[in-house]
Amino acid sequence: MPPVGLSALAASVVAPPTIRVGDPNHPALLAAAVAKAYRLGAKLIIINPGLYLLPATGRPTFELNRWKNVTISAYHVVLMMHVKHGGNCFQLDRCRDVTIAGPTISQTRVTFYQGRISSIAKDQGGWSCRWRPDEGYPFPAEGAKNFPRDFDVVNASTRRLRVGSGDIRAATFASAGRHAFRLTFRTLWQKFKVGDWLVARWGRAFQKVMLNHSRRCTIKDVTMKRNGFAPIFEVAGGANRLIACRWVLGPPPPGASTLPVVTNQADGFHCVNAYPGPDIERCVTHGVFLDDCIAIHGEFQRVIASTLGSLTVKDNRNAMLTVGQPIQISNSHGFFAASQVRAIARKGNASIITLSRNIVAPIGAFVTNPLRCGWGYKVLDCRIGDTRSRGMLLKASDGLVRGNIVRGCGMAGISIGPEYWWHEAGYCRNVLVENNTLIDNGKGGLGAYYAAVYIHGDAAMGNSRITVRNNRFIGNYSGAVAVEWCRNSLVACNVIDEPAHTAFDTAKLPDIITISHSHHVTLEHNQTIAAAAAQTAPARQPASK
Repeated sequence: MPPVGLSALAASVVAPPTIRVGDPNHPALLAAAVAKAYRLGAKLIIINPGLYLLPATGRPTFELNRWKNVTISAYHVVLMMHVKHGGNCFQLDRCRDVTIAGPTISQTRVTFYQGRISSIAKDQGGWSCRWRPDEGYPFPAEGAKNFPRDFDVVNASTRRLRVGSGDIRAATFASAGRHAFRLTFRTLWQKFKVGDWLVARWGRAFQKVMLNHSRRCTIKDVTMKRNGFAPIFEVAGGANRLIACRWVLGPPPPGASTLPVVTNQADGFHCVNAYPGPDIERCVTHGVFLDDCIAIHGEFQRVIASTLGSLTVKDNRNAMLTVGQPIQISNSHGFFAASQVRAIARKGNASIITLSRNIVAPIGAFVTNPLRCGWGYKVLDCRIGDTRSRGMLLKASDGLVRGNIVRGCGMAGISIGPEYWWHEAGYCRNVLVENNTLIDNGKGGLGAYYAAVYIHGDAAMGNSRITVRNNRFIGNYSGAVAVEWCRNSLVACNVIDEPAHTAFDTAKLPDIITISHSHHVTLEHNQTIAAAAAQTAPARQPASK
């Protein structure tokens, strides 16, 4: 036998850059095969096409712990998660430069109620209806006294959320025959019709993709069905990308004769404490969502003690405070200050924060690190909506929202600013919202909270340099733009179709642009398109100047 040359020897010990894995007839072996391919040094792991019924192990199926520089390509692959005894599908822990591309990820059960209104009656002081869950879908236990959650109304004709309904909670809830229930409401007017669906959350589902402290990872061409809360969830990562992902209606459950109307039990993509924030491009949602399509935010912590230039918080981990990085301090009584963290000293279950400025923070104020709220995010060329809540819930600075279509949201199509109620930070600066189309948003009610673009500050002047320009607003029910608690901002060159007002049983036409509790907000070259001709968009005078 001739001697083996050095080049041949080298080739024999170097793993191939591409490894194919997977047999749909043996789905329990898939995760181990993917992990082995990575250990062998594969840079591209291709999963063979087919349907894989993932085993119920009680753990994540694909556990990627500190993986780097690898792509898992799963085009024409369906991964079916086990809801009751499973775990997350892809769990990326402290990974770098990992790409997940191509799979359709579904689950064995739907996690929402879906049923029809069969009759409606007017009662003293309100309304009642008879509701029957669709065959094959979850139903409350017989004898249940309370509907498990608020529910929403889906129009039987359009399969979209009914205008003017919003979240509804039944005053009473009682059985009305086998798998049928009677609900009463103390509302002044009827918000649904016979044949409409009432839908609500039920149970829980695991994440399709969990990004935990991972950076520069890409989730591409992933299709998600039968989703629970946040099928893509990012925690404390940075510079991750979602490219051309799709949230779509799944198939009907076994025994069902009715197609589902709900795609997502809650948020579609939820991002917490990222720095830099995510890059979301060309993503699409279909069907009804029961919470925000996209949510990007940080977290607040409370001040429990304060002296000049120093403050104490109970625990600084949620707020992600870091020496040398900025800190925002605010409360709902108008206090807002920004500084830099000079030092952090642990003291029991609390942290003493030394500031670079001589600030005395009010006890009970909220603090956060504005960099760890998703700073630098992008949402580009997406098509989202049909949610009972917001299309985009954005609580970070230096953001870009461009070229999107946001349609049919119960609340704001694009919401910018913090929410103390959820302890979600932070205040937003240098955000550009341009060249978007917002259609039929604010379906749940009238007022600034439901404007198509809503900038808010929870009573502190922390938002600034927000630009809303060159957008098209079509038929939004609760106004186009509402600006609150904001300074040095611009609303310009937007084209606004005057909305219809008949859907809310009121003669009041919503204000098209509203400004309140704000300073130096400039309006210029905005136009409305009414029945006659375009005119300059009216705006209420600022509450403060």
